[in-house]
Amino acid sequence: MKSPGNLIIAIVLIVIGLIGLFALSYSTYSSSYYSYQASGFQSNGERIYFAATSGSGEPIVSSIGQMTVRGGMMSCATCHGPDGKGGKGRVMMWTFDAPDIRYSTLIGENYTDELIKRAITKGIDEEEKQLQPPMPGWQMPDSDLNDLIGFLKTLK
Repeated sequence: MKSPGNLIIAIVLIVIGLIGLFALSYSTYSSSYYSYQASGFQSNGERIYFAATSGSGEPIVSSIGQMTVRGGMMSCATCHGPDGKGGKGRVMMWTFDAPDIRYSTLIGENYTDELIKRAITKGIDEEEKQLQPPMPGWQMPDSDLNDLIGFLKTLK
C-alpha cells in the first residue's frame, strides 16, 4: 500500500513543476524559429517584429477575418522568421509559404513605405489584391508602423 507521505510529496513536486513552467512561459516567448527574452530588444521596431507589442507596452492587435489576435500570441517573426526571409510557415495544422519581407526585397517588388504600411494594416499588396492568409491586418499607430519599417530596413 502506498503511504500518504509519498502521495503528498508527488503532489508538491507536480505543483512546483507547474509553477516553474508557468514562470518560464511568462518570461520567455518562443516559437519554432527563435527564442528570446522579452526585454532584449534594440528598438521599438524590433519589439514589434518579434513580440507584436509596442515600446509603450500596449499590445498590437491583428485581425484575420472575424478573428482578433492580441500581440504576443503571433508576430511578424512567427511566420516570416527572425531574418524576414520567410519560407514554410505553420499555423495550427495549416502549412503555408510566407514571403520574404525584408525591405530590400519589398522595394524591389515596387513597394513604397506607404504600400508596406497598407500591406501590414490592411493585408493588401502593391497591386491592390488581398494578401494570402494567414496575413492579418495589424492595428497600430503610424509611429509604430514607422518603427517597424525602420527595423525591416535592418534585415539583410
